[in-house]
Parts: sequence; C-alpha cells; structure tokens
Amino acid sequence: MLRQSTSLEHADGQVHTALVDVFMRAWPRPVIESAGKGTILVNEDDFADHSMLLLDGWVAFSKMLPEGETQIIDVMLPGDFALIGAVNAAVATCSIEALSDVRFIRIRPTQANGPEPEMARLRDLMSAEIVRTQARTSELLLRLGKGRAASRVAYALLEFYVRLEAVGLVTDNGFVFPMTQHKIGEFTGLSNVHVCRTMRRFEREGIISYPTSGDIVLRDIGALCDVADIELKTFKQSVLAHRGR
Repeated sequence: MLRQSTSLEHADGQVHTALVDVFMRAWPRPVIESAGKGTILVNEDDFADHSMLLLDGWVAFSKMLPEGETQIIDVMLPGDFALIGAVNAAVATCSIEALSDVRFIRIRPTQANGPEPEMARLRDLMSAEIVRTQARTSELLLRLGKGRAASRVAYALLEFYVRLEAVGLVTDNGFVFPMTQHKIGEFTGLSNVHVCRTMRRFEREGIISYPTSGDIVLRDIGALCDVADIELKTFKQSVLAHRGR
C-alpha cells in the first residue's frame, strides 16, 4: 500500500546526497510516498513517465521470464535516483519492488525542466546518476557472465558496502541488509542452495557475520575482494564515479 505526505522529517537511514539536497531546494514541499516491504511500486510495462528519488530503504528492479524465473537487474539504495520512464518512452521496462519499508519521491518531467541554474544543476546530477547505474550494471553483468557462485555473492556484498559507505550508512563495516537469500539469488543469478552454501562458507571462515536479524558485517573485506577479484579502490571509482554528497 502506498501512502503520501509532504513531511520532510528525516526517517532513520535518510541520506543527503547532492541530488537530494538540490531537489529539496528546488521543491521544498514535495509529495513523499511511502510503502511497506514487499510492495510492488511499478509493474513491468506499466505507464511510466517519471523518475524516482529514494530517500529511505532498498528497492529492486527486476525482469521475469514467462516461466516465472526472476532476475534482479539493479538495487536502489538510500539517496539513489532512477529513470523509470520518459515522455517519449512512457513505459516501465522493469518491475519495481520494495525490499524494505521505503520512502521516495516521484519526479515528474515538469519538475526537472526550466532554464533556472538550479534546474540545470538538477538535470546534471540526474544524468550522473544514470551513468553510475550503467557502471554498476556493467560490473554485475560481467560477474553474471563470467563469475563463479562465490565471486558473484562476494561482488554483491561489496557493491552494497561501497555504495552505502559513500552515503554514511556503514558503521564498523556493518550495515542494514534487508535482502533474503532468495533475493540475493535473484540478484546474482544463483539458486537458493548456492547462495545458502556460499553465505555459510563466508560466515564459517569469519568473512561475514550477522550481529542481529537484518544486519550484516563484512569482517574481512580483503578476503571478499580476493574472492570477487576486485581491487577495492578501483572498484569504488568505477561504481561511485566520484558521487557528490
């Protein structure tokens, strides 16, 4: 169920990226929608001419085969922006599901148009976010095409870690992690069995731990980088592309 408000009170986990701040200056009282975990926000092939600015929570973009098998294409994290549809391509190419409770803003085309410097800055930041989405999608596709099960899972954990760290949502290498093993499998293209086996191995070897339900700590990031064949500094530059805060 979707709910709407214009309250700018900060929920836990809300972040301040440059895009969020610029949009809030341009539109001080936007309509903020909220939805519970598991809510389908958009169905594939729905009419869509808007963008989404995620304030809190995690959101999955997915495609489904006729037989029902699902592949998560991308995961939005707090502060992320996504182009859902456009005036001349007003159709959603993916289904969009809340992986946790979420708060977000639908940005209509008219809200990003105009000659004002603030609008130009907003469009520049939106374009940069689209480039970052393409960068991380390319990294994911490389792992799906060439990576082993352990490499894919390690990559996923590192991607979330790097992106959340950039917006201040990592503490002592730990972060809120609302994805079930089933959803991790949909993101990495693996079966539940492969995901379960890999996560148990990582936990047994002291690479990860679960201090509480819904949280994860990456205790040995170096080991995860070795498994994923990632050089962390280079990976951050690729995925973040100097994201502003």
